[in-house]
Amino acid sequence: MQVKGTLYLPGDKSISHRAIMLSSIANGKSTIRNLNDGADLQSTINVLKACGAKIDSKNETIIIEGVDLISPNKKLDCGNSGTTTRLISGLLSSQKLDFTLVGDSSLSSRPMKRIIIPLQEMGCDISSNDNLLPLTIDAKEGTQSIDYKIPVASAQVKSCILLAALGADNPSIIHENILTRDHTEIMLNNMGATISILDKSINVRPLENKLNPINITIPSDPSSAAFFAAMAVINDNSELTLNNVLLNKTRIGFIDVLEKMNCNLSINNKQLNNGEKTGDITFSTSALTSIEIESKIIPSIIDEIPILAVVAAYSNGITIFRNVEELKYKECDRLHAIIHNLNAFGINAYEKEDCLFVEGGKPKKLAKITTFHDHRIAMAFTIMSLASFGKYHLDNKDCIDISLPNFFNLIDKVAE
Repeated sequence: MQVKGTLYLPGDKSISHRAIMLSSIANGKSTIRNLNDGADLQSTINVLKACGAKIDSKNETIIIEGVDLISPNKKLDCGNSGTTTRLISGLLSSQKLDFTLVGDSSLSSRPMKRIIIPLQEMGCDISSNDNLLPLTIDAKEGTQSIDYKIPVASAQVKSCILLAALGADNPSIIHENILTRDHTEIMLNNMGATISILDKSINVRPLENKLNPINITIPSDPSSAAFFAAMAVINDNSELTLNNVLLNKTRIGFIDVLEKMNCNLSINNKQLNNGEKTGDITFSTSALTSIEIESKIIPSIIDEIPILAVVAAYSNGITIFRNVEELKYKECDRLHAIIHNLNAFGINAYEKEDCLFVEGGKPKKLAKITTFHDHRIAMAFTIMSLASFGKYHLDNKDCIDISLPNFFNLIDKVAE
């Protein structure tokens, strides 16, 4: 298969969530274009509408009129979205609301203790199903300031606390051990919040006035871009340009990894969009080498590890991903899912002491892809199957709709 052409991908999922949430409590009308079209964003929109948010769509543009949100009269269904669950918990707590969050079976098995502990320290009354969903949060009395060191590298946990702190009684400080994606900090600063960052500590003051509305075109999602980058890199005689891709330094670890693996790529047309860096990236066929990926890089590639593991399968040695335990707590146990599927395609891959080892050399046999109902696993191994065998067999195609419903149409546009 050859890959040729140019793609403009749907908006970044992380920025899309935050734009919808923060616009809903801003002062005035916000305009959002190129919103991510996955099911997770619909979960966020539906949850906010249930709390009184005014969100309308017009000619593929989202118009949001900021309001005072209200406690919902029904349980809030977050679907499959961990981002929705954890960030909404903080946002609605800052608005002094009382609410219950539920989700599908996958989301209901994901750990919530990591947000329960700081929110309780901030004064929220919380009950849960043994630290799992359903999660009931009573924040009617408001939130208190917090000085909190996050025990696990998680942008969702950090953002939950930052959003809850917007309604606190005094300034809050959040400390990270490892820097994670900083879209919440950038957007809050861009919308008029008082937030400062020193090394790995973030100081945020309670809102004295409502946030300013935004007018934004969401940059293309780098996590989605990684799949198409891999297509170009592992296929012969291929070159693909991805336009207006988010280049936030906390999100493009996958580009750094690909460069270290001897990937051919170039970045052009760099711009600044509502505080976020963007650019056009061109990828082409590469003779890949294996590398060791250190633990400090893992938070910036956590969503891209499935497709990077696929790329590693085409390298000339053993690629090692250090300290990837967090993969076990995603939509599925992604560490197990990656190893299972690589092995099924004849690639020797294994886990040792929370590290992932992938022996390169190209897939040896066509296999049915076991998705574990995880969109990133489904897309990563579809790319592998198409590259090596020109066809694929998924046990669940629909799960891809979680983040990239147009995935197969986009492939058809550039695959020859």
